[in-house]
Amino acid sequence: MNKQPSDFTIGFIGLGNLGEPLCNSLVSKGFRVTVTDLNKANAQRLLDAGATWSDDIAGACKGANVVITALPSVAASRRVVEGPGGVFEHLAAGGTWIEMSTTDLNDLQRLQDVAKAKGISVLECPVTGGVHLAHSGQITVLVGGEQTVFDNVRPILQAMGGEIIYMGKLGNASVVKVVTNMLAFIHLVAAGEAMMLPAKYGVDPDATWRAIRASSGNSFVHETESKLVLSGSYNVKFTMDLACKDLGLVNGIAEKLGVPLELGSHTQQIFRRARGLFGSEAQSPEVVRMIEQACGLELRAPGYPTELVAE
Repeated sequence: MNKQPSDFTIGFIGLGNLGEPLCNSLVSKGFRVTVTDLNKANAQRLLDAGATWSDDIAGACKGANVVITALPSVAASRRVVEGPGGVFEHLAAGGTWIEMSTTDLNDLQRLQDVAKAKGISVLECPVTGGVHLAHSGQITVLVGGEQTVFDNVRPILQAMGGEIIYMGKLGNASVVKVVTNMLAFIHLVAAGEAMMLPAKYGVDPDATWRAIRASSGNSFVHETESKLVLSGSYNVKFTMDLACKDLGLVNGIAEKLGVPLELGSHTQQIFRRARGLFGSEAQSPEVVRMIEQACGLELRAPGYPTELVAE
């Protein structure tokens, strides 16, 4: 029997650039959702659409059979889930915790053991494809955990995402997620260098962007984030601090497995340098500003959008 939105009572914790649109997909499709965040203003659209507000984690977990977290750091996730007053204190046995944050593989597996002892099921569901796709409900969801748990909450994931890919046991999705982010950051640095060389020669950046898009050197990052560089906004709603966190996670996994990531480790250093120059809250595409500054030339073209939109 296929489950319906009325079969779930959901607590959603973390309403940032990613969590808020993910949660909005649930609310707009008829799921009962209680939300909480450090900043109540982040919840306004959700409350207007019918979500319930809680001042704390306990209230978000009260009566819930599923709790979802979408948080910016490993430390935040750990604190919210197992800290005093956290999810593990207040989610009833038989409930499911869905972790949608990009988090540490080993910590997640440790938390699964803690949850199991409390009768709580765990599913990792990091998302990939860009925050703009979360707004349209078309973001890709990577799923790791027990098949039966996945099957039980599948309607929730389908409401938030487009392609839902089951990766296998817990941990598999986290590994693949940070690999996809690593590729995106590598492509971003490469796209910046590729656009700068013709610009310095005198080629119109718009013509260069279109030529690369139609070439074998094209990438999703070039098609989307290069536009933001050309607009001058760089606004991908993903900070330099988050980029450095994710690159740290993927390089940490590689070190433990003995996999050499020459491009991955070099890109981590590039982003660390950019964070030092432009600040932790700078947008990740601002890494291209380093080559702009080195060359004394901004990559700009008229008419490019200042924010990503779902296509």
